[in-house]
Amino acid sequence: MGASRTVRAGVIGTGALGSNHARVYSTLKSVSSLALYDRDRARAEAVARERGGRVCGTIEELLEICDAVSVCTPATHHHEAVRAAFERGAHVLVEKPVASTVAEARELVALGRSRGLVFQVGHIERFNGAFEAARSIVRRPRFIEVHRLATFTPRGIDVSVVQDLMIHDIDLILSLLGGDRLVDLRASGAGVLTSASDIVNARLEFAGGCTANVTASRISREPLRKIRFFEEHRYVSVDLREKTVEAYELEAALVPGAAPGDPMSLIRPVPVSVDATEPLRKEIESFLAAVAGGGEPRVTGEAGLAALEVAELILARVAESRSRQ
Repeated sequence: MGASRTVRAGVIGTGALGSNHARVYSTLKSVSSLALYDRDRARAEAVARERGGRVCGTIEELLEICDAVSVCTPATHHHEAVRAAFERGAHVLVEKPVASTVAEARELVALGRSRGLVFQVGHIERFNGAFEAARSIVRRPRFIEVHRLATFTPRGIDVSVVQDLMIHDIDLILSLLGGDRLVDLRASGAGVLTSASDIVNARLEFAGGCTANVTASRISREPLRKIRFFEEHRYVSVDLREKTVEAYELEAALVPGAAPGDPMSLIRPVPVSVDATEPLRKEIESFLAAVAGGGEPRVTGEAGLAALEVAELILARVAESRSRQ
């Protein structure tokens, strides 16, 4: 598909996430038409009335008239919907997690590759202006501290808090460390309101020397999405919810063995500029650019698979921990 051609877009699943995908597609000049499908037809029709678009009675009907689709169904239906899209030659942006299991994800990645189709996974925090800004100044973190806390909602309880929330931060860490090998992992958690784990803490150690301590909860009173990076002579704090970054560094490295005096006097703020563009808009524009230009999206199917593989390891450690209680 040439870069100047428009795309016939579709959204499979028009709940809270899908309706926002439809909103963004409806505003893009590169989209020539929009099709919508949901098992609850009335819900798809409500989105169509607000955003425009043709409501389809089946996924197959939608795929007949689309070049590229967003899959925004519950995670347990991702495999079915993505596979159907690939088999009909449609490019796919699937919400995270890429699939319910690693085995399903591997199958989808292989299928997309074999068909030469774009496969992007909706790890939207990669497009958060605060993370983008932090990524530009974080060099070699030695310790990463993450807290992702959410209030309880029935949405997403078809999977554990690891696959629903923590997987965002797993992806951010893996992308930032650039393929560094995970060498040790410890985790514990508890199912407070559901049979799955609702709060989990994981400690990830990498071959390059970085350790990440990650906490995710979906039963908190107040929402919080913060990630902090500690490296030699630099500290970067990212508020993903507020889209802000604070960064500080030593003006000059202290000479080993020298009397430090007052190290606080050497600390200076690092100026940081944050792009305020809506992350979902950037994510969908990235997807459509890959579709039009034939390049790789920012978050590939392989990246989504890598995050899910770590998530499954964490869940296994949590299960071991809970079995001992």
